[in-house]
Amino acid sequence: MRVKPEVAEAIRRRKGQYCRYLDTKQWDKFETLGLPDSTFAFFNPDGSPMTVGKTALTFPSPKAFTTNLKKTFASVRTLHLVGVGDLDQISEEEVYAIWSMQDQIIMKNSLGLFWMRGGGYYHETWLQKDGEWYLKSLRLERTFSRKSVLASVLLFVQNILG
Repeated sequence: MRVKPEVAEAIRRRKGQYCRYLDTKQWDKFETLGLPDSTFAFFNPDGSPMTVGKTALTFPSPKAFTTNLKKTFASVRTLHLVGVGDLDQISEEEVYAIWSMQDQIIMKNSLGLFWMRGGGYYHETWLQKDGEWYLKSLRLERTFSRKSVLASVLLFVQNILG
């Protein structure tokens, strides 16, 4: 079903906040974008779950996701960019959205030698509650991922050591 312009704008605004709060590490604000039971899952181009060390990047709540991000992103700078989105109204209070995305991660103090860049599509469900739109579920399906040689070596070692 076609999404009303004011609904589309409200959800696009929230998605913009998602990227900005993530990149600027405004964790308290970031955590409020989803409902308490929102789920987050991230997948590689081959369909396997993304991991950091031996931890799969699947989270049962915004709090669990944010707790992980605080540690994972502590020593990096990031930039997340999303397209305008393909939104579909499922019901009066529910919208399904697909966003193209690109991200870049650069480790601080690495002289630009440690970087990762990727892209893909976010598949999301947004629910309206008390007049505001909230993430109910987020699934990132990557279509590509590139890493610097240094990032590849360090991530390989991290995966071995856990």
